[in-house]
Amino acid sequence: MPKIQILDDTLINKIAAGEVVEKPASVVKELIENSIDAKATKITIEVNEGGKSLIRITDNGMGMDRYDAPLSIQRHATSKLKSTLDLFGINTLGFRGEALASIASVSRILLQTKTSSSDSGLLIEVDSGILKTEKEISCPNGTIIEICDLFFNVPARKKHLKTIQTEFKYILDIITRYALAYPNIHFKLFHNNNTILNSPSTSDLLNNIATIYGSSTAKSLLPVDFVKSDIKVNGYISEPYKSRSDKSMQSIYVNGRYINNDLITKAVYEAYETRLMVNKHPIFILNISIDPMIIDVNVHPQKTVIRIEKEDALFQAVLDAVKLSLDSTINVPEVKIKETNSRLVFDKEFKITKENQSFLKEKETITQDNVEKIKLIGKIKNTYYIAENKEGMLIIDQHAAHERVMYEKFLKQFKDNNIKLQELLKPIMLETTPAESIIIENNLGLLKSLGFNIESFGKNSFLLRTTPSILGKQLDKNILFEIIPQLESKTTKIDKIKQEKIIRSACRAAVKANDVVEVTQMIDILNDLQKLDNPFTCPHGRPTMVKYTLYELEKMFKRVV
Repeated sequence: MPKIQILDDTLINKIAAGEVVEKPASVVKELIENSIDAKATKITIEVNEGGKSLIRITDNGMGMDRYDAPLSIQRHATSKLKSTLDLFGINTLGFRGEALASIASVSRILLQTKTSSSDSGLLIEVDSGILKTEKEISCPNGTIIEICDLFFNVPARKKHLKTIQTEFKYILDIITRYALAYPNIHFKLFHNNNTILNSPSTSDLLNNIATIYGSSTAKSLLPVDFVKSDIKVNGYISEPYKSRSDKSMQSIYVNGRYINNDLITKAVYEAYETRLMVNKHPIFILNISIDPMIIDVNVHPQKTVIRIEKEDALFQAVLDAVKLSLDSTINVPEVKIKETNSRLVFDKEFKITKENQSFLKEKETITQDNVEKIKLIGKIKNTYYIAENKEGMLIIDQHAAHERVMYEKFLKQFKDNNIKLQELLKPIMLETTPAESIIIENNLGLLKSLGFNIESFGKNSFLLRTTPSILGKQLDKNILFEIIPQLESKTTKIDKIKQEKIIRSACRAAVKANDVVEVTQMIDILNDLQKLDNPFTCPHGRPTMVKYTLYELEKMFKRVV
């Protein structure tokens, strides 16, 4: 008996499902792509339990007649490819002919569909890939497809699904991506009968972005409209100072298909150059139109990766498009340094100003058992403190020192469940994205323990009533939006690493370079700094102070050889 066997269709479909149907979001992606290809102008997505128990997609597209509908659940059945040549010039989102057959093999499907030219519609019921029912019904034009009990017959796959919250987040993400790409389509998303996203059709992409990401985000975006040879780049990018601490608001589309592409992402970041702060990420929604004959979209089962012939040309086009948008809006002065032939240049006269006189009068001795006495002398450009001890001179970074003090204070308050609060005279309205809303709703208790007392105020809106107060300084509401992405977790437990990241974000409210700080506050910062176990670095690892020993100073002034 031969060892090599021809697999039966049921097993083949389940193997294909392993590639195409990774999670409920994969199902949603395949089905809405079919709806878009069917020229739908309204697509409604309803899911229960993160898509584990139910996924229902309703569209007003072209629908299928009684001949095509039964074929749609067969493997390698598609209306979008006629010959090999079609494979190398794909203009549709779905084309592989595996999606419905693969989904049907690991779920129970109820399909209702009708074309505008038909008097009646068709209902098809499929269980584990096997056709159970096929009959004529009365239904509206378009298609309604229900996916029930996903992976019920593949327990190993079902076991590895994430929590309901996480699986729904994946679904929300993919719906958001396509709602941004197709503003002309009215998308609605419901989870457990609750409206999560409602994006009406519009001819204006910016209005669409405002609906999904909020008007404040939309107002901060810069338009991109660029053509180079046969490559066109359109969309929006954020101003450098409106960047985020995560990459969740970055979307790339090639010919309307949402993809992941490191080459294009790298081109965007290179265009920003040094305009971005460390660990900050731009917002961008970019659609690239390119000749479909020079790209291959058939290199990944889920169609999220493409192969491009002219990589260098594409990289340069995206780079130029983003750079042009930034340069046309932002004018950054260029700093020029004069040559001094390596000689030290001094002011002709050193004046004892009133500010320096106050320092000389109010200089304080700061002591700690394990730290030598330090005398505060003055400050430079409201950024650096000058001090001395018996070993020599200390230069202390105002921001780094205060940030370390705030970090330790806030961390202790958090651990002791004793966060100091600042009651706001007037609550602040917070406008959030649907994804941010879910994170906030699921972490209201934790945010309250951090000092942010928040309450729901309608769809994707919240009221902020209190903020943490550290060393008498009220934290800005924007700190909250830096904390939100760090709250995503497979569990509700906040481990030590995540806890410290949250506190570090809050500590960005420390005094900055060029902030005017009174002498008494400077003394308080240095006093508090010296009480810490590690006063020598900020929470991010930068030094809080540098030291010049007396010997080094004497060498600089040629007093010693």
